[in-house]
Amino acid sequence: MKPTLVDEFEHYSAWRDAVHLRIEALRDWLDDQKLGDAESELRLDQLLGRLREDTLNVAFVAEFSRGKSELINAIFFSDYRQRVLPSSAGRTTMCPTELYYTPTLRPSLRLLPIDTKACEGSIADFKRDTTRWTEFPLNLDSAAEMSATLLRLADTMPVDIATAQAYGLINEDDEETARSLARDGSIMIPRWRHALINFPHPLLKQGLVILDTPGLNAIGTEPELTLNMLPSAHAVLFLLSADTGVTKSDIEIWRHYIAPVQGASRARLVVLNKIDGLWDELRTAAEIDAEIAKQAASSAALLGLPPTQVYPVSAQKALVAKVRNDTALLARSRLPELEAALSQELIPCKQALVSESAQASVEDVVIKTTE
Repeated sequence: MKPTLVDEFEHYSAWRDAVHLRIEALRDWLDDQKLGDAESELRLDQLLGRLREDTLNVAFVAEFSRGKSELINAIFFSDYRQRVLPSSAGRTTMCPTELYYTPTLRPSLRLLPIDTKACEGSIADFKRDTTRWTEFPLNLDSAAEMSATLLRLADTMPVDIATAQAYGLINEDDEETARSLARDGSIMIPRWRHALINFPHPLLKQGLVILDTPGLNAIGTEPELTLNMLPSAHAVLFLLSADTGVTKSDIEIWRHYIAPVQGASRARLVVLNKIDGLWDELRTAAEIDAEIAKQAASSAALLGLPPTQVYPVSAQKALVAKVRNDTALLARSRLPELEAALSQELIPCKQALVSESAQASVEDVVIKTTE
């Protein structure tokens, strides 16, 4: 079996740990030989600190109901034999969500109330003020309790039109919004503005950080997402859905928030999800493949991309396949092709950046000792 993204990231983490050990050995040797000085020691300590805090940031971006949370579950959390993020019909992540692991904090779900949109301060500012967040501990010994806690990511609440406008969370052109306002004068909005999940998954322990960003409203009303979080991601996966095609809001997200992103991002991949909706027992495999290829090509054209940059997958079938160890279903889901592409574009570039930074610091220290 070919290495998966998870395998490649584990290899990268092992390489990074080995670099850390070698730099520690160099620092100790310089100290033993009385060749070091305060400046060199500080330089190496800073490098070691960067290696310890090194993260690999992967952002998932899409409109609602594109299967984004299910794809995260399929790629990263299938070993848990359950859905870590809520992704069932009608129960999906409603606010930008970061998954990471900080060992000094207990496993928990922390939620920033939506009414902080009326307050001064960025998400980064609020992260420094723990009193602003509502925290729910995660019971790692009970899958049912943990799943129930994470369902809070899908919380909504009714507000009047003035409140929704003040928070920037109303689209008056949306038909469902218009019907809701006409019915009782209220509109349902997310209860939470931002979510932080501190979760001791092996990959998160190694420095993986996942950003799950739902919907055009969430992106357009949080400048920090577009100015900092998305540009700092090492990879951005943009999801479309085979059952909806490329919508106007999909194109708007792509053109305004994903395609222009440069910064540290090295990979921007488009995922055409839910291809299992095109599986038809009355069609031949060749006919189904042709229909999937047609949709991928059409999606690519609308986004101004070559068809090879669009990856058709079925996240739901991939998760089922991994849980059941069904290799045939996993192959049919096409997730391995996406994981391979992400590995090839993401891991080598990230490793090269870290290697160049470490080498430059070490060379400066070594040259200084020979002067």
